[in-house]
Amino acid sequence: MRKDVHLTPKTLDELKGDPGSARSDLEKEFGSLGVIVMPGEAEAPILTPPVRGALHQWLFEMNSDEDLKAVGLKPRSRCLLSGPPGCGKTTLAHHISARLGVPMLVMQSSEIIGKYLGESARNLSKTFRAARRNRYDIALFFDEFDALAKSRAGLGSEGADNERSNITITLLQEFDRYDGLLFAATNVTKDIDPAIWRRFQLQIEIGFPGAAERFAIVRLYMAPFQLQDEVIAALAAIFEDASPALIREGCEAIKRSLVLGPRMKLATDLPSIIERFAASAAASEGMPEPLLWREPRQCLRDLADLPWPPERAA
Repeated sequence: MRKDVHLTPKTLDELKGDPGSARSDLEKEFGSLGVIVMPGEAEAPILTPPVRGALHQWLFEMNSDEDLKAVGLKPRSRCLLSGPPGCGKTTLAHHISARLGVPMLVMQSSEIIGKYLGESARNLSKTFRAARRNRYDIALFFDEFDALAKSRAGLGSEGADNERSNITITLLQEFDRYDGLLFAATNVTKDIDPAIWRRFQLQIEIGFPGAAERFAIVRLYMAPFQLQDEVIAALAAIFEDASPALIREGCEAIKRSLVLGPRMKLATDLPSIIERFAASAAASEGMPEPLLWREPRQCLRDLADLPWPPERAA
């Protein structure tokens, strides 16, 4: 039975009553496989209403396994997260794991794929075997999953094709054996083998944030500076078509300039700060160009007469 869903995430040490040992135990067991992230380290993602609604229902059903069992069902436990780079797929998986009070193992698919025949399948089996026997009910997160679960369509009989087929077969077998929480993230859903795709009970696409989400992201990452709503709205507007990760970079650049700019004798008015940021950052290749980079002059003009600088909370 799954743990109850808690609104405030707990650390593993609190859950297990063994202070200081949970992370050490997990890193000894899984350190060679990926990076351990703990429940107490999770951040709350800022999501669009449809995604937030889907996740609310999923969390509710995970806390209702007895009710579902009565009608022959189990809570869903495998979720494929798709969307552009920097849109928060890892953050979202970590948040869900934390709400259930379990740690998460973050694995890069490139680290699982070995250079020798059969090595990749062995790495996968080792990972799932360790997760099944671990006492902390660990969640698994496969990043860049499309590199690991490529479609078998058109494969021949060459060694590389056989290796890809073996990886897919191993994934199918291990997915069917594993009852724990499992996430995978991809930027390219079309490359995933259809049989693997069907093993995911949820497929959630996380797109670019809308205006309301950008406003919330700017307000969150500008803390402890207290910006007036019109300033937050203007910053959210110039980051149209930007990922949450890029918006966060922009907010951190503003804060860095406010703190260090006077000592460096740099201009700290908002247009100057944003102009420097735009010259030193950009969206990922292949992603839409955010408004700040499409229409920089207009964006800087829109920022010119806003109340600035902001006050810093005590």
